[in-house]
Amino acid sequence: MSDFIVAPPPWHLKARTWQFTVSSRSKNASFPPGWAVPWQADALAAGGEFIGGPAVVVLVQYSDTPVGRYDELGFAPGRWRYADGSVGFRTSIMLVSSRDSTWNGRRNWNIPKQVASFKYESLRNGSWSLSVSHIGHETDPFFQVTVNPIPVISRIPIPISSRWFGNMFSYAQPPLPQGPKPEEIGTERWAFFKPRMTGWVYLMNVVPEMNAEDEKGKRVVGDGVSFPAVVPNGLGMYLEDMQTDLGPSTWKEEVV
Repeated sequence: MSDFIVAPPPWHLKARTWQFTVSSRSKNASFPPGWAVPWQADALAAGGEFIGGPAVVVLVQYSDTPVGRYDELGFAPGRWRYADGSVGFRTSIMLVSSRDSTWNGRRNWNIPKQVASFKYESLRNGSWSLSVSHIGHETDPFFQVTVNPIPVISRIPIPISSRWFGNMFSYAQPPLPQGPKPEEIGTERWAFFKPRMTGWVYLMNVVPEMNAEDEKGKRVVGDGVSFPAVVPNGLGMYLEDMQTDLGPSTWKEEVV
């Protein structure tokens, strides 16, 4: 513990974020390859009933957090239903650029974080690219996209608040196994929580840049090993000056 900043919730976060959906999965569909790292996959598939729905990819650049600035890339394959009738998303893979964020994210909310290397690059006309790779393997990214503004449309800000969606963005995260690195701590109880977010949304276009295709011949954003080989659905959202409040988890010993 002494190797990491100890930052219990609540967290108030400031960031800019990009989100886009990928192909919806039915409740009977298998998860895409790379949906979780192998040593966490069994734990992250356990408990509740997967009911499908839209899968979501989230990119975040945090500018103010209790553990400092860091970058983040996450994937949620859909939502689960539980015996008490509650429904929630489940993050199955989360890469961040900070060991302190990894340790605290796993400890506070069961978020299956791991450390990775992020490379953002500004391009012409407001476009930019992101590649994410394992530490020490920066020339071989497992996730790669380009984000392009849409003429006129990307200049129109739309206010948004998670309060408008009720419990739509609730999360239920299973206990995590201990990983091979010190920051990848294990947990023993279920974590239920609901982030509260506000900001301004702008629409944009996400272009997959991995040198691989899905079964329909479309370019994908991940390598299918360290991140799912999925294709963005249409437009994505850019949230400028996102404010997020992430309170303590409600802990449960088990769920059905």
